Parts: sequence; structure tokens; C-alpha cells
Amino acid sequence: MERVLDTIVELQEASVELARSLALLDGVPDSMQELHDEYESKRSEIEELEQERQQAELERRAAETDSAAGKESIGHYQEQISRVTTQREYGALLSEIDTVRAQMREADERALLAMERQDQASALLGELRGAFESLDLQYQEALAAWDEQKPALRKRVEVLKGRIEVLRERLPAATLNLYGRLFERHGGSPLAVIRVIESARAPIRHCSFCNYRIRPQVVLQIQTRGALVPCDSCQRILYLDAGETG
Repeated sequence: MERVLDTIVELQEASVELARSLALLDGVPDSMQELHDEYESKRSEIEELEQERQQAELERRAAETDSAAGKESIGHYQEQISRVTTQREYGALLSEIDTVRAQMREADERALLAMERQDQASALLGELRGAFESLDLQYQEALAAWDEQKPALRKRVEVLKGRIEVLRERLPAATLNLYGRLFERHGGSPLAVIRVIESARAPIRHCSFCNYRIRPQVVLQIQTRGALVPCDSCQRILYLDAGETG
């Protein structure tokens, strides 16, 4: 007769594999993780530099617009000079013209600085994009190869989902509720295998999660009856490696 603890252990193993498989479908395998990280880093660098180039271009255009608007204003003021009738009005117009010219110089300086930033970013972008081409080709080839493997992984996901459903149906409602609470509380790790530390006198067993020492009678209960015993420290359900079960 299958023990409840054995079913829970199998359920946990299937759940862990399912979670890993689903995460893998949304990511990349370990074999291309280093390539993926390099690709994303270079792509992000190019995107940031392109944003910098675009921002510099916007600032240049805004400064050029301000300078052009100032030039237009000076033209209006100069037209008004010929129509003034008092020295006071004449002086006021000259003062306005001086102010606008100062603003135009400042706008021209901003435009020049922005143009320099834009040119520098454009030049660096050309270098980065050129170097990125081979990396992009390598990454796309690896990605295509990974896409060919995904159908098999998706099939495995469906098998695991079905297996988990069967295992859940085998468990008593109270046990399934306990498992669910521990699953939520411990972030998907409701069980803890008992690890063995060999010593000169006798093996010492402890919880693999919190390292709490497990009493011999607890190990015996699990070995002989498959009892559901929580760790006294972390409260996870304890179980033994396959080679130690009775």
C-alpha cells in the first residue's frame, strides 16, 4: 500500500520540476545563459546610447528654435526703432535687443553642446552596432535552436500537470490542505529531506532546510510508518532519501 508521505514527496518533486520547466519556457537554458546575459547587456547599452542621441537631438532642435525665435524678435525690435519718438523708448528697445542677443548666445551654446553630444553618441553607436552584429547572429541561432526544443518541454509540462492532478486526488483532504498551507508559507518548499552527517559514534540526522537536529525516534516513525512529522524548527514535513526508507 502506498504511503501518504511517499505521495506527498512525489507531488513535491513533480511540482518543483513543473515550476522549473515553466520558468525555463519563459527564459533560456543554462547552456545559453552566458550568451543571453551578454546579448542583453550589449543591447541595453545600445538602447541607452540611442536614447542619449535622441535626447541630444531634441535639445539641439529646441535650442535652435530658441535662437531662431530670438532672431525674429530682434527683427521686430529693429523695425520699432524707426518709429520711436523718445530717447526713453529708444533705450528700452536697445535693452530688449541686448537681452534677446544674450539669450540667443546662450541658445547657440546649448545647440553646439547638444550637437557635440549627438555626434559623439552617433559615432559610438556605429561602433557598438557593428560589433553587435556578430553577437546578434550568434544569439539568434542559439535562440532558434532553443525554440526547436520547446515543444518537448511543453509536452513535459502537460505530463507533469496531469501527474500532479493524479497525486493530489490520492491525498486525503486534510493532508492536501496541510500541504497547501505549507506550500504557501514556505514559498513552494513544504518538505525537507533529512540529511545525514556521519560521525564516529552514530550518524547525526538534521533538517536540510534549517539544519535542526532530528531525533532518532522521529526517523524511526518515518521509516516504519511513513508518518507525517514536521520539523520542530521550520515546520516543514520531513522525509528520508529513497535509500533510507523502510
